[in-house]
Amino acid sequence: MKNNELQLLSAALRTIGGDFDIPTLDLILNVLEAVKTKGEAISIGDVKGISAQIAKKYELDKTKDQ
Repeated sequence: MKNNELQLLSAALRTIGGDFDIPTLDLILNVLEAVKTKGEAISIGDVKGISAQIAKKYELDKTKDQ
């Protein structure tokens, strides 16, 4: 999903009380696509890999908050 679409989705969800940032929405939607593709064969490693890609994409560093 394009960044502009993610921003619009985030804004739309905020109007009904949802508070999802862009990286979280991107992660959710990417995991959903993997579930659609792999079904029950999806693994924790698959999800972890997607999470790492999203963290790299948005330059998220877990050590910044520590």
